[in-house]
Amino acid sequence: MKRWIQHFHHLARLNWVMVWLLLCCSLILLFPSTLMGGAVSRWTEIYGGWLGVGMLVALSYFASQGLLIGWEWLCDAWSERRQHDQMEQTLSFLDFNEKAVLREFVLQRKSVINLPITEPAVKNLMDAGILTYAYGRPHREKEDENQIRALMIALPARPLLTYKVLGLSRGKMSDEQVEQIMNARPKFAQKGLSR
Repeated sequence: MKRWIQHFHHLARLNWVMVWLLLCCSLILLFPSTLMGGAVSRWTEIYGGWLGVGMLVALSYFASQGLLIGWEWLCDAWSERRQHDQMEQTLSFLDFNEKAVLREFVLQRKSVINLPITEPAVKNLMDAGILTYAYGRPHREKEDENQIRALMIALPARPLLTYKVLGLSRGKMSDEQVEQIMNARPKFAQKGLSR
């Protein structure tokens, strides 16, 4: 929708011309001829066809803009639905490493953590739309070998992440369970990454 607001802003003059064309043509054509003077009614009779064409052009312009906005809205809704379905499918088939990466957000109690984007588990989660760049996509990739970036869980994925999906217990965990989870942490998370 933002794109269409910008689109209409760029076409502001054309939009105003079409609004005036529509208003003028429709008012002249729909105004009762008995209330108009002789010269105006004769002028309306002579140019009535052109006024009708002007009104149709303006109406078709606004109808086409409305159809394009509706089409883009449908495409966006379909794309969001497809992405949501892909996220649900990915979350239902997470492997051990991907669960460990997502558990790091819970273990570190942070909404943004530094992760290497070249790591396969992190890359898979980013490709599925579950993880995203925290501060926007970097303009230029650094040449370092790990390519450590600040990542966060994408907003659409947050409601889908449950304790069950992450392999955590909702209640108090035993010392053995805590130790097992801590041992399952990815090596890159245990090292303490810097940005």
